[in-house]
Amino acid sequence: MDAAAAKAAASISVPGLTLTAIDSVPAVADALAAPRAGLYKPWLASMDEGWTRFILEQYGFEPKNLDNKAVKAGNLNGAYDVIILPDVAKEVISTGKPQREEGAMRYFPDPPADYAGGLEKEGAKALKDFVEGGGTLVALASSSEYVIDEFNIPVRNALGRSRSEFNCPGSLLRVQVSPGHPVTYGLPSETTVLVDEALAFQTSLPGAEMERWVLASYPKTPADVLVSGWIRGEELIARRAAAVAMTYGKGKLVLLGFRAQHRAQTPATFPFLFNALYWATAKTQ
Repeated sequence: MDAAAAKAAASISVPGLTLTAIDSVPAVADALAAPRAGLYKPWLASMDEGWTRFILEQYGFEPKNLDNKAVKAGNLNGAYDVIILPDVAKEVISTGKPQREEGAMRYFPDPPADYAGGLEKEGAKALKDFVEGGGTLVALASSSEYVIDEFNIPVRNALGRSRSEFNCPGSLLRVQVSPGHPVTYGLPSETTVLVDEALAFQTSLPGAEMERWVLASYPKTPADVLVSGWIRGEELIARRAAAVAMTYGKGKLVLLGFRAQHRAQTPATFPFLFNALYWATAKTQ
């Protein structure tokens, strides 16, 4: 941008954001196309869906809500380039009911029939068809486990059997960011992410039908994981991936194991989400 535009933008920017003017647009630069974004909204109220919608609207993405009925209807590629799954438990996405801990009361009030259930098998197929047809699916935190369960991908939650040994009640953790990928464009080589869930990815090399990238990972040394706050079991996530991406059919999957947009309070990690949305309409991977 030119100096005048940079000065004007800086006058309304958020604190901590630095804009730098350049002399001219590089010849190899491509204009970004605004992605047609859909934001999944389960019948069971989701605070993170509201915060995600707020952030996207603040930054001009104009997301459209997608409830279970709209997803199940299919033909999503005609209306959307990218669909975002906010931080929602996989059970809620799949069945519309939260998971109950062992020994907890099993009672769950039945909502009206029009507002009951989750995506079920029909909705899962519609999302697969969307991605295979060229769409991008972005999963935030807990919803990543839904994608892992429903899509045949070489990723798993490394803490699956160790949840009781890990506790991180909303702390800042250090991650090392992998350069050279559209989703990590503009991010520093090291940053902090807010983590409040037992989630870290273990991934392996896929077959020839898929390309996979580790976008960010936790430090190799457990003592280097925590930046601020409290954590138990940091050795369980050391060396594990915090964010991964892969191709799937003609489309793409992005799994962010943390809430990059947490309550509009983590602007340093907003680029993970925003870049993932723009990746949906990028001319190249």
